[in-house]
Amino acid sequence: MKKLKYTVAATMMAAALPASAQQLSIATGGTGGVYYPIGGGFAEMINNHIDGAQATAEVTGASVENMGLIMRGDADLALVLADTAYQAYTGTGDFDGRQIENTRALASVYPNAVQLVTLAESDIQSIADLAGKRVSVGAPGSGTELNARALLEANGVNYEDFTPQRLNFNET
Repeated sequence: MKKLKYTVAATMMAAALPASAQQLSIATGGTGGVYYPIGGGFAEMINNHIDGAQATAEVTGASVENMGLIMRGDADLALVLADTAYQAYTGTGDFDGRQIENTRALASVYPNAVQLVTLAESDIQSIADLAGKRVSVGAPGSGTELNARALLEANGVNYEDFTPQRLNFNET
């Protein structure tokens, strides 16, 4: 009888415990970029304010990789550049033939301006002056690289005109 009481008590205590937390994976980017700290902030807000949810910011290759992670169900939320999300959703640009229709935009997190920066003493005064130079275009397959390619090509400069350096934010 005593053993039955302990068994019943243990069962009741186990039933009173909260169900295991729903795990959420937030695909961000490299630790040197803006996506990782933003994703970390989202994870912290979810963990502190949504009962039954446990979120983790995951280090990734950023926008392009994040779309693939979402498509495969390997991430629940992802930070992605708007133009990368658009190309993935419509199957255009670098996502030609790889359309990802089953996604939805949840929020615009921050305005994202593209900036081209060089040293003040450089002889680079325009995009055309990048010819023959080494140019950091972003991590391989990143949304930053998609932006760089589109911006350069819109100004008549192709990867063949300079030496592309596919560097992440820390390396650049």
